[in-house]
Amino acid sequence: MVKSPDSPDNVFSEWVALPDGRRIRVMAYEDGSIRFRVDGAPYVLAEAFLSGSSQDKAILKLSPGKNGSAAYRNWVADKTAKTDASE
Repeated sequence: MVKSPDSPDNVFSEWVALPDGRRIRVMAYEDGSIRFRVDGAPYVLAEAFLSGSSQDKAILKLSPGKNGSAAYRNWVADKTAKTDASE
């Protein structure tokens, strides 16, 4: 894949392992933007606090969804299948 000349250069990239085996990749770019890559999709954006004063923090919360959502049902089915397969 050819990089667009307008795309900012990646200046940081690191994987974080979660206790349940999922991984999150955090990437930072020279233009100040940040990108997250999360294993275990699908997710629902549950919270987003993105603006405020310079003392505020940006917060994003991803969730497999609440009971009844398709994302939650898929997450539960996947976890059940993995548990059943390991027994």
